[in-house]
Amino acid sequence: MAKTPDQPDLSSLKSSSRWRWLTVAILACMACYLPTVLTERAILGMPLTNTQLLNLGLTQINLMLITMLGALSLNYLTGCAGLISIGHAAFFATGAMSAAIFDNQLGLPFPWVILACGLTGAMVGTLAGLPSLRVRGLYFVLSTLAVHYMVSYAFLEFQFKYFDVVGIPYATPRLGSFELNSPTRWYAVLLPLVVLVYLGLRASLSSREGRAMMAMRDNELAATAVGIDVRILRLKAFGLTSAIASVAGALFAYYLTNATSEAFNISFAIQFIAMIIIGGMGSLSGSLVGAAVWLLLPSMIGGLSPQSDVNDGFFSKLLVEHRAQLVQFIFSVLVIAFLIFAPTGVAGLVKKWRHQWSARGRSQ
Repeated sequence: MAKTPDQPDLSSLKSSSRWRWLTVAILACMACYLPTVLTERAILGMPLTNTQLLNLGLTQINLMLITMLGALSLNYLTGCAGLISIGHAAFFATGAMSAAIFDNQLGLPFPWVILACGLTGAMVGTLAGLPSLRVRGLYFVLSTLAVHYMVSYAFLEFQFKYFDVVGIPYATPRLGSFELNSPTRWYAVLLPLVVLVYLGLRASLSSREGRAMMAMRDNELAATAVGIDVRILRLKAFGLTSAIASVAGALFAYYLTNATSEAFNISFAIQFIAMIIIGGMGSLSGSLVGAAVWLLLPSMIGGLSPQSDVNDGFFSKLLVEHRAQLVQFIFSVLVIAFLIFAPTGVAGLVKKWRHQWSARGRSQ
């Protein structure tokens, strides 16, 4: 029987599903093998140089994974719920400060510390979301900025009162007898956590409440007209994303073994906005891409510096003498370019190319 134009091509759907699972399996194998490559600086027994490995180490990968948690939470809040926030660093600081209280002062085990940090972040985030019940637009954005400065002030006072200017120290965390005392062990914990958070947020968007939240983002008046309580949804979105960001902040502090108030400044918050712009606003997978670009690109550029001589030319001189400024310039150009030419980010570009490829395949 001939297939009508409106009938789905089941064979193509099955093929697409098989390719998707194959891609997931390949990525999983690569993720499991990555610590061996970066630790031994070799692949399948063949030694690799730092330049060949793009100057990457497992420490950069672990920091990238922690940053991915922050990018996922902000993209869920801003890209999926439509609530623009520039105070995301405040929730990282909340997690770091809560970890110091629950661990250093109360002596709770590490898993309970992380759980308590998440609950504390959810409470702070819910309070931060209260202005969204009354104000919109720029006024709400400014209210998130006010939250950032209030939390920063509280962190600074806490740091100076108990730990002075050297910052807050954090002991090596333990999961039972499993001590997180090496980058490889941290990777074994952080990678599954990022995967779980990603899958959890994705499942949330597919739920009835997630669809209602995206309807609120697209048209708040229409969502209210069909009976959606947008006020509760806003507070839930803030509470959930703040909990994730606070857990990320606690892990960030534990991994670096020290945290100061300067680490969670307004520039730290703006970095997450840049990540979701590059990756794609409203795309959870784009959040992962944006965080990877933002965290790994400086290391890759830094890997070129030792290979360059000041006398080789203008670009080589930039790499050696002005690498930090060059990285900032590249990031600025990237953000502006995506805002102008690809406002849907990397995720939007990939989706567009996939549709074009599928259309070309059907036409043939």
